[in-house]
Amino acid sequence: MFRNAFQHRFVTVFSSGGSKSLAIWDVHTKNGHARRVTDEHTRSLAFELTGVNVATTFMVAPCAPCPSLSIKLPFLVMLVKNMKKFFSFEIQILDDRQSLRRLRFSNYQSVTRVNNFSTFLPLSLSPSWGQIQINLADFTRKAYGTNYVETVRLQIHANVRIKCIYFCDQLYTNDETPPELRLFQPIRPNRIMELKKQQKPPKIPHEPIETVRPPTPVDSADVTNLLENELATAQCAAGTEV
Repeated sequence: MFRNAFQHRFVTVFSSGGSKSLAIWDVHTKNGHARRVTDEHTRSLAFELTGVNVATTFMVAPCAPCPSLSIKLPFLVMLVKNMKKFFSFEIQILDDRQSLRRLRFSNYQSVTRVNNFSTFLPLSLSPSWGQIQINLADFTRKAYGTNYVETVRLQIHANVRIKCIYFCDQLYTNDETPPELRLFQPIRPNRIMELKKQQKPPKIPHEPIETVRPPTPVDSADVTNLLENELATAQCAAGTEV
């Protein structure tokens, strides 16, 4: 499928946000479903593959009648979400002895087993979204003592949510990876300014202000009468004591 394509740095085989995300895939479901949903954590589209039986609900690339993906890039990267259920996937590769080898990863086994043409490996996933990075050349060399040539087939089984699957020539940092291949899309500078404008300053509660009531104005004549009355009362009291 990609044999005659220019394979440089990144080759994307699945993107949940694309208009034709399943163009090279065949999907098989039995007692399950395969659908595109909006994930609450990434707030973007993701492809959900769930089923009662892991073996009967899966997606495989390439779709018929193409026989091989023919991808020569040695690193496989998958952006997936742990659904806290059984999940597995397998990769069929071709080595320099012209032998087809199968690497099968699953989260329900804990022991690595290597056969003549198949290798079974345990898989540990992060609690939510995470990135699976596989060095296919290194696995082929350690398991079979041969050299990796190309990836022939890729099969993803339930239960999982997938955002993106791609191959690359080496592992890149998040800043070096194209935005469409990242788990979280970078925020545009103008969007950052919009978010800052939307943030309102915190309201400061109004404290009660203490006020002093001014004295009631008194007329000067009333003051004079008041003093005269007080003086007369004082004299009467003095005369009584004598």
